Amino acid sequence: MYITNWEGPPKELLDKCFQVLIGDPVKPWELKRWAIKHCKSYIWMEEVDTSDVSGQFDIVCSFYFLDDKDALMFRLKWKS
Repeated sequence: MYITNWEGPPKELLDKCFQVLIGDPVKPWELKRWAIKHCKSYIWMEEVDTSDVSGQFDIVCSFYFLDDKDALMFRLKWKS
């Protein structure tokens, strides 16, 4: 059910999803590719800038799943 349009899924759909945050991934595309292949309920991934006022640049990737089992499997696979 992966959403491929550039605007992303509607907010109403994301509100129903389980969100998994992965901090500072080296290759976000690799995680996304794995989610597409292994998680049928994977919906969307977006990078979130969590920089603070000091200018420290930090990126967190937010992955969205409709099924909590997929979210848990993904979290266990990629969280360090």
